[in-house]
Amino acid sequence: MKRKLVKQGAATMMISLPSKWIKANKLGKGDEIDLIEDNGKLVVGAEIKEGKKEIEIELNEENKQDIGNLLTHIYRRGFDRVVLKGQHKGILRELREVVESLLLGFEITSVGKDKLVIENISEPTEQKYDIMFKKTFQIIKETQEMIKEDYEKNKFQNFQDITDLRKQQDRFILFCRRLLSKRNTGKNQALHWELLIFLMHIQHRYWYLYQYLSKNKIEKSKQVKELLDVLIHYFNLYENAYFEKKISSIHKINKMKKEYYMGKCLKALEKSRGKESVILAYIREIFRIMQIGTSPILSEILEKD
Repeated sequence: MKRKLVKQGAATMMISLPSKWIKANKLGKGDEIDLIEDNGKLVVGAEIKEGKKEIEIELNEENKQDIGNLLTHIYRRGFDRVVLKGQHKGILRELREVVESLLLGFEITSVGKDKLVIENISEPTEQKYDIMFKKTFQIIKETQEMIKEDYEKNKFQNFQDITDLRKQQDRFILFCRRLLSKRNTGKNQALHWELLIFLMHIQHRYWYLYQYLSKNKIEKSKQVKELLDVLIHYFNLYENAYFEKKISSIHKINKMKKEYYMGKCLKALEKSRGKESVILAYIREIFRIMQIGTSPILSEILEKD
């Protein structure tokens, strides 16, 4: 496609832009475009304007029981506006809790008798993806240290802090999955989606472990303490495998599977009884999730080689 230059003033030249391109990019008077010089070429670009994705849900007795799960699924699938129709009496407090705790950038913007609207009003940009993704690793490490310290003291008074960390991580992971659905983050969508699920499961298992510890009187065990320490090392390898792209860390994790998941954890379970058996079962499950969770990391490393 060619365009003639038209002189404008003493030193400026102008060209007209194709109307089809203008309409496709929803441009109008006063909008800005980008001009990029590239080896003698001038590339004209426009920020893509996306319409808000909206969904309407008719509330009924069945979906009211699972409204939190429904909203988080809608959120991570990239919708910007959710209209809930029908009687929301009795679940308004839960709706507020879900929106405030998990739907980053969203707020309830309208509450009527038979209609409630939840909208994206201040969602962070895709440039925040890497920051929030990295934070999910840091939250797990913070949780590990807190559990280790409380186990050594045999005092479990930080359940609310552990719960707040779980909610924070859920919020970040849901946001990252939302961005993967909506925009080009530069990441392999399938692999990152899978990795985020494993990170969420790791944090949730630690939460369940701490919940059990906080509700039950336990006797400290040398083998439990050792396994909690090893899990910290295990997750450090997991983190290094991803951020440093070290296949050697994945090999170490797989090697440790025999020593711990199939070895010491299993032997400790065979000899244990009562509450200690439950604690060991949680710990063994965390070992397993971390080990199988290396799969998307390995795939991404090989993909880039």
